[in-house]
Amino acid sequence: MLKKLVLASTVMLAGFTAPLLARTADDYTLPLVKRYYMMQADARCRLLDAATSQALKAGYLQARNDALRAGLSMAYLAPWLDKARTAAGQTDCASPQLASEAEIARGGYRRFMALPHVAWNSGRTEWTANRAFTDDTAWRLVQYQNTDKADLAFGLYGTLQQNSFTLMAGFHDGVRPYSARLLVRNTDIVAVGRIERAPYGLTTEMPLGFNDFSSLSFMARNIAETTAALRPEVKTNLAGFSLTGDFVGKQVPENALRFDFPARAWMAIAKLDPREDMVVEFNTADGPIYARFEVGDFLTGLSYVALPSSYTNNHPNTAL
Repeated sequence: MLKKLVLASTVMLAGFTAPLLARTADDYTLPLVKRYYMMQADARCRLLDAATSQALKAGYLQARNDALRAGLSMAYLAPWLDKARTAAGQTDCASPQLASEAEIARGGYRRFMALPHVAWNSGRTEWTANRAFTDDTAWRLVQYQNTDKADLAFGLYGTLQQNSFTLMAGFHDGVRPYSARLLVRNTDIVAVGRIERAPYGLTTEMPLGFNDFSSLSFMARNIAETTAALRPEVKTNLAGFSLTGDFVGKQVPENALRFDFPARAWMAIAKLDPREDMVVEFNTADGPIYARFEVGDFLTGLSYVALPSSYTNNHPNTAL
């Protein structure tokens, strides 16, 4: 749905870029080049308001992530992006065609913002975003991990206007960590991240590719006991049965430990490959426990949550 509305709405400027786009080699490079071209044209010509421009950047990020997941490298994509930047620099800002495409982007943004929920599934995990009922306290962007050892939920939690970068954890064996930190690859030290295909789950060994030298560390500011959703919501009928006929029953918030991380970690996450992981280290009396979370389309989801509504004066606190 996302691609059909906001991202596809930025398809643009065939007249300007036809010679460039005709030479793109695959279906992943093509949308990436188009969105990057429009970003560059917008930056030079000031065609879009801040919110629409931010939505366009979110579309570019998702196209980039799709290309990387398809096996393309930034080294392969970089020459195409350079050509798009050059083409945008040669475009007449007063062109009627450019103005028309800018209006299409605005319309796409308005339709995009009408969606109360959006999900980005990578094939391994999923980030789910929620803009419904703006004053309710809920997960606004979340990746769930449910195993036999723990139920974990990681993302943005709160109202649409006031939310925190939070992890909620319910450990099945009664483990109670006394602190937690988020580990993210330091791109200034390690240029390429490790793509780990092992199943997600808790471990007592620090995952490969992470250590105190080459990873940035973000300590949780506080620990609190709370209740929250730790599993994806399953649609049920009035009797509590899912669409597949399984009995789900009443879905209620579960007891959990809450850890809030600093939002400045977002800038470090933004530099990562969507296929790699970030790691949360829980410190317990019996030693550390580690959980991996896929970077995926976190930044795209963050942009969606941060966008001001085109129909109200609500402006979320999630500044990018």
